Amino acid sequence: MRPLIAILPSRLWAACLLVAAVGCAAAATTQPVPPSWQQEYWARFDDHDWDAAIKSAEQLVAAARPATAATGLRLAEALSLLGSAQLSKGDLVAAEAAFTEALQLAEQHGGSRSSAALIDPLRGLGYTLAAEGRHDRAIPYLDRALLLSRRSAGLFDISQQGLLRQLAASQRAVGSAPEGERHMLYLRRLGEHAYGANDPRLIPILCIVGDWYVEVGQMDLARQNYRAAVAIAERKLGKNSLAAIEPLRGFASSYTREIALSFFGLSPRVDRLGNLDPNAHVEGEPMNPRYLSGEGERALARALQVVQANPDASLPTVMGTLLQAGDWFVMKLQPEKAMPYYEHAAQALATADPTQATPEINAALSFPVQIFYPTPPIATRNLNRPATETVDHFVQLEFTVQPDSTVTDVVVTDKDANERQVGQVVDALRAARYRPRFVDGKPVATTAVGYRQVFKTRREAKDGE
Repeated sequence: MRPLIAILPSRLWAACLLVAAVGCAAAATTQPVPPSWQQEYWARFDDHDWDAAIKSAEQLVAAARPATAATGLRLAEALSLLGSAQLSKGDLVAAEAAFTEALQLAEQHGGSRSSAALIDPLRGLGYTLAAEGRHDRAIPYLDRALLLSRRSAGLFDISQQGLLRQLAASQRAVGSAPEGERHMLYLRRLGEHAYGANDPRLIPILCIVGDWYVEVGQMDLARQNYRAAVAIAERKLGKNSLAAIEPLRGFASSYTREIALSFFGLSPRVDRLGNLDPNAHVEGEPMNPRYLSGEGERALARALQVVQANPDASLPTVMGTLLQAGDWFVMKLQPEKAMPYYEHAAQALATADPTQATPEINAALSFPVQIFYPTPPIATRNLNRPATETVDHFVQLEFTVQPDSTVTDVVVTDKDANERQVGQVVDALRAARYRPRFVDGKPVATTAVGYRQVFKTRREAKDGE
């Protein structure tokens, strides 16, 4: 049986984990009142000016060299600051080198292997290795950092949530979902201990836990957490609180992800909370996207109502909710219902304060985005076998995305796959649906859109092997 992690697109995992690692690194190392020798660095870091933050940290590192008994820990701290800025910029090789040296210095000058001075370099090295996709190597560093943090700050210190999140993500990535679930359950318990079971500050934590369950395909458990978050938002902050939007959208997204998983022949299930088996599934037919859950659709409609009731809602919140609504109906094969949401999103972007328009927001409607793709059955085989046991074959295609989200003019431009594999990809793309590109607020056709499907086939054993 195959762990669910193996069936998701590797580029999606890499992107998601890099974003998570960078966010955790920032949260983990930021200090409420930085010492004077770090003030320049933190000013640049808080502005997300990574180049300036790196330059400032390099100056701190240079000022602390050479390492002596008196300066060793200060140099380790400066190197950890440098690593955090490099990680945030995405320079993973440099970040790994900085954190590795910081860890060596902290172990040499910290007094003991249980010193709190080890936490930042351990945590940073773990985040960096995870962002590089080396989760098996990241986990021991993250585990050790968590242990030292608990010894130093106590079992329920809220600053540990970044470590718990990354540990759960890395455990999921290596196929150890039960261990990852243990960290997620502890994260929720930590939030309840710090804030109270009905405190609105628990809402983001419940969404994190819900998102993790969605990623491992345990939709019922995910929806339990989203429902709890929505209930807190409405009960404590009011029916139209913006805090309800994230869990409402997460709840809806669990249904679209469930559709995607079903094309891998998987229907995950759980016997009881706390006894998660990532391999527990039953074979079944793919779910028909036309029958997306009415409950999920109502949750998304409720999120839209909240957006409309809050004229001061941020552009990312407005755009994200409108685009998700459009994507919902595209996946449901109802493009006529999707287009008004996309057009509204395009209008919101055109009239918004340019300072709120991030590169991701600007790109959301500037190029077609795949919303539904019925993965060919033959492409789901051998995904969990070691690379030494498989050979990759591919089909490269180009096609046109029409203004109504459909795909036409599919052409194979390159391949080393067999005809059966090629035929399945062509059929799948013809049934796929895309969010179309928008120009001047209206959907337009886009030609020469590319797609590459990879197939893993078992490697034939050679004589004597």
